[in-house]
This record gives sequence, structure tokens and C-alpha cells, in this order.
Amino acid sequence: MARLPRNVLLVAIIALLGTVIALGCGGPKYPSCDNDDHCNAEGLPADHGRFCINHICQQCRKDKDCAAGQECNAGACTKIKGYCDDSHACEGGGDCGKDHRCGPAKVTSKAPVECDDEHACKGAGEKCQNGHCVAPSSGGPGCTDFPAPKFDYESPALRPESKEVLQRLVTCITSGTLKGRRVLLTGHCDARGEYEFNMGLGAERAEGVKNFLIGLGLSASAISTSSRGKLDANGADEAGYANDRRVDVEVR
Repeated sequence: MARLPRNVLLVAIIALLGTVIALGCGGPKYPSCDNDDHCNAEGLPADHGRFCINHICQQCRKDKDCAAGQECNAGACTKIKGYCDDSHACEGGGDCGKDHRCGPAKVTSKAPVECDDEHACKGAGEKCQNGHCVAPSSGGPGCTDFPAPKFDYESPALRPESKEVLQRLVTCITSGTLKGRRVLLTGHCDARGEYEFNMGLGAERAEGVKNFLIGLGLSASAISTSSRGKLDANGADEAGYANDRRVDVEVR
């Protein structure tokens, strides 16, 4: 028998070894990988990672690799907070914007509980405020009357004179004669503008006052907020509109 040349025999041996390695190993075992092909082989789970990133099969490289309403975070598709579209409604009934982000939750109004224009309060010194009867604060000098902060048109910004009232309120509740009492803040708007816009603006004004009080040292747990929007507005001129744009302060 003829003897094979040495170089031909060497090539044959290398080819045989390659075949044995290929059949015996079959490449990295999922989820390990060297390239995307290893992450898309047949027989893998339906929810397998399709992209080889740092030698591990993962769900995504970029946001576009994820489904609607998701974004790519460290190779995994996660839900986008506040995302909305035709099949993802906004929580709280807010409107979905063109950027697929939810607007502020809609604030629902509460019907008057105890009093209104036709049902006056019966207690001595009580006044009807936001649908219920409010007795005057018995806090002693400087702690009996807290005028409602007023606001400019379509603005939630506090005026300097309102800040002085709120500073006095905090002092009365934290170390004065009203120590330990709670505060209810109710935002109002004038009658101009859409109902939903004004409900949101009223809520924003009340939250702004709350944050200011917290910044002065009043505990957040001692403060509640609500909005009446333009439900109680009765101004017919600029002076009336200015009075409607307020946050009522009720010490309980």
C-alpha cells in the first residue's frame, strides 16, 4: 500500500479533531454565548434572551428591542413608569400625552356634606368652608386666624404675604397654642378655564402650600390636601377672581 504524504496526514488529523470537538461540544451552553446565533438556536425556551451581551444571552441591547411600554435596562426589558397608549390606560384617569406619558390624575370633587349657600351653619362663629361647618380656631393670640393664601392667574406660586401667614401657622402648631393640631388645605380657582384644568391647578396649589409647610418643619402626616377647582368660584370681576384663587387653611 502507498504511504500518504506527511502533510496530507496532518491535515486529515486536524479535520478529524475539529469534527470531534464540534460534535462533542456544540458551542457554549445556553445562556452562555459567543454571538447572537447561540442565543437563537432551535429548542430554546420561548422567552429566551435573543442577544449575546458579555457572553450571556439577554433580552435586549436597546429600547427598540423591547415591546411597547418597555425599555431596556441592563439587558432586560422593564416597564416604563407612566407609559400609556391605546392599550395602556393611565392610572387615576389622567390623559395620555403625545409622548406616551400620563398627565396628572384627575381629581374628583366631593359634594357638600354639611352646608352650602342654602344651608347655613348653626354653631356660634362657624362658617361654611368647602362644604362643611368650620369653627374658629381657639389658639390664643396670633393663632386664631390664618387668611387663605391667594394666587395669581393660572399660577401655583405662593406670594410673600402668604408665606408670612404660613410661617405663623407652623409656629402655632409646632410650639404654640395649637400644638398637635392637623391642617386641611383646599385649593380653589376662579371660574375661567376648563373644569379638569382647574381641578388640577387647585390640587397643585394645595400641594405647593403643603410642601412649604413641610419645609418649615411641619410634619407631612399632619397635613391633608384636596381640590375644589372652580366649584365654589363666584367672582364676576377681577376682584372676585382674585378672591377665588386661594387655598383655604383649616386647623382641626
